[in-house]
Amino acid sequence: MQIKIKPSVHIHRKHQRLTDTIDLTWVAGLLRGVQDGRSLQSAAEIMDMSYRTLWNRLKAAEKALDCRLLMSVKGHGSTLTTAASTLLQIVDEVEKEFAGVSKEQEKRLQARLEHLNDDDHKKWLLCASNDPILEDAINDLNAFELRTMGSGQSLERLLSGDADLAGFHVPDDDSIAEVRKRLSSEGVQAYPVMRRSQGLIVAKGNPLGIKQLKDLARPEVRFINRQRGAGTRQLLDKLLDAQGVAAQKIKGYQREEFTHTAIATAILADTADVGVGLKSVAIEYGLGFIPLGDETYFLAMSPLMIKRSAVSELIRKIRAAAGSKPGYQEVKLRQKK
Repeated sequence: MQIKIKPSVHIHRKHQRLTDTIDLTWVAGLLRGVQDGRSLQSAAEIMDMSYRTLWNRLKAAEKALDCRLLMSVKGHGSTLTTAASTLLQIVDEVEKEFAGVSKEQEKRLQARLEHLNDDDHKKWLLCASNDPILEDAINDLNAFELRTMGSGQSLERLLSGDADLAGFHVPDDDSIAEVRKRLSSEGVQAYPVMRRSQGLIVAKGNPLGIKQLKDLARPEVRFINRQRGAGTRQLLDKLLDAQGVAAQKIKGYQREEFTHTAIATAILADTADVGVGLKSVAIEYGLGFIPLGDETYFLAMSPLMIKRSAVSELIRKIRAAAGSKPGYQEVKLRQKK
């Protein structure tokens, strides 16, 4: 969106208790077209009005100014009268006088219009992969409605226009490049907001001696998984494939939970022995943790959305919390290109 401010010169006439307004700026534009060799018929077509309507407006202007603006020249169509040339000069002078003043006004007006929907009652819909820091930041603000779902589903909601922002994470650089390409083609930008550690969450003291992913296939180990479409599930599947561990050999692979906290709760309740989740959650619940790797969490949105004050505050809170909470690292706010 680009704002342009232009002066408008009007004549107000009162007759029969009504006020008639003649837009001389519009008239000047018409006269310039005639001056450049355009016929009144072509001008009417460009302005998307009938020839009769255009002619009537021109005659109304002549009546208000008490002078003729056009005269017919045989074989040459219409030409400007001296009065019309003077009118053009007057309007040009007004436009030039306002040109320098309007630049700063245009910038200020554009900034205000871009934030037209930023009001205290508007809540932006954020579809996002589960994360405790994100949830805490949302709870501190009154500007967002959070719906927790997998990374893939969150992005699809954003791209389909059913969400204003999406929170997601991907397991590796190849996946990040693929997502960036898709987002860029849709005019969406992704911003890294925090780094976090993912790994195997086990009972305190790790009583089953689980050390690596291959241990998940041991018959006595009860596993609990994240739901399909979750970035954590994608990370697990990629690592299992890389290490040659068959998912069908893992007891509980088909058992799913939707949050990191739910994984930790199941292990605390002794209904599962191990699951994949965040280091910060394992620490919070006093559980053991075997690291699998670090990943970046992104917020994706339109270029206009990132300019909103509520979004800036959300990102500031996330970054501040990530810089002080175990299992996280702060990242600088910059667009991933």
